[in-house]
Amino acid sequence: MKFTYFGALLLASGVLPGATTDDLFNDAVLHDVRLTLAPTDWQTLKDNYLTDDLYKASFQWGDLKLDNIAIRSRGLGSRNPLKPGLKVDFNEYVSQDFLGLKSLVLDNLVQDAAMMSERLSLALFRRAGIPAPRLAHARLYVNDNYVGLYTIVEPVDKAFLRRVYNNDKGDLYDYEWAFEYRFENLGPDRAAYFPVPFEPKTNESSFDGASLIEMIRIANEASDIDFPAEIANYIDAKAFVKYLAAEAFVGDIDGFLGDWGINNFYLYRLPGATRFTLIAWDKDVTFRDPQRDIWAGVQQNVLARRLLAIPENRDAYLAALEEMALAAEGPGGWLEQQLDLTYAQINVAVLEDALTPYPYSEFDLNVALVRHYIQSRPASLLQQIEAARQPAAELATIGE
Repeated sequence: MKFTYFGALLLASGVLPGATTDDLFNDAVLHDVRLTLAPTDWQTLKDNYLTDDLYKASFQWGDLKLDNIAIRSRGLGSRNPLKPGLKVDFNEYVSQDFLGLKSLVLDNLVQDAAMMSERLSLALFRRAGIPAPRLAHARLYVNDNYVGLYTIVEPVDKAFLRRVYNNDKGDLYDYEWAFEYRFENLGPDRAAYFPVPFEPKTNESSFDGASLIEMIRIANEASDIDFPAEIANYIDAKAFVKYLAAEAFVGDIDGFLGDWGINNFYLYRLPGATRFTLIAWDKDVTFRDPQRDIWAGVQQNVLARRLLAIPENRDAYLAALEEMALAAEGPGGWLEQQLDLTYAQINVAVLEDALTPYPYSEFDLNVALVRHYIQSRPASLLQQIEAARQPAAELATIGE
């Protein structure tokens, strides 16, 4: 039987009793996170990094320590035998939480040589008012040995839903790439959608899959006349194109309009409603090509293509892109200032990270590339937006 348990409060590192998740995800601080577990278990986790086997450990952040937690290797392309990405589950063995969290993610940053792309990307999403998790950089120690620089990432779960929507009773779906898919109709069979590629994360035994299947059917089958009114029952077009604009701003090649199909987002439907909202996730394959086409992937994606073929939605998309471009302010602007603050905070921890697959020189080079992107992208966007608004711009050319 599980029992309520919270570990001892220590008195050394400056995190005081009464801390909240705002403190845990405070990105103005380079945090220290410590895991303690049997050395043989840690080695076995690394040896079997492709499996999701659980290992019992203790978790410590600042003054707060929690025993009897579970850790496991996590990720898709980011799985690594030397510097594993980790899922931390506080509630697996004992009925407990950590500052109200049942779990969190320790991202190993092995897919991002700049080691800050996701942090900057999600900061832009949140600044634009788009639901997105919080995260902060941390040095990870396992059995008092420095493993490297990670990010502490807020999980999209019931605690997140309560914080963002003030309601955790709705249906939450996690979309992660399983096959190349661009919102095509897979038919009426629920097994074609659940649990792959849409994995229910709440109400697992009672979720309303019919709403999502119907939204996909309408996107594929509704006539051009009926489509705007019918799809409006399932998604807010203005919010959706704003989400696409944020992905386009950061040049996400692995998102809803990903080069290999849709990927890396959550869908949430409030109880009693039919409309879904998108929640951002895993934005580390970003800031690559500052000249990336603002229509990239649109033509191939059923939902995006049909929504952006509606003039008012297309105008809203361009307006959202323009607003983000102006808000980022280009060279020396808000986003570049965020880069400078992040670099000053993490560069020593990166230098000391012996397990990252990137040499320090490559880190510096990639930070410079991200800086170039941030400085160049707003002007590229504004130029493309101006071209798209010219009378000769035809909707049929979107995505070509």
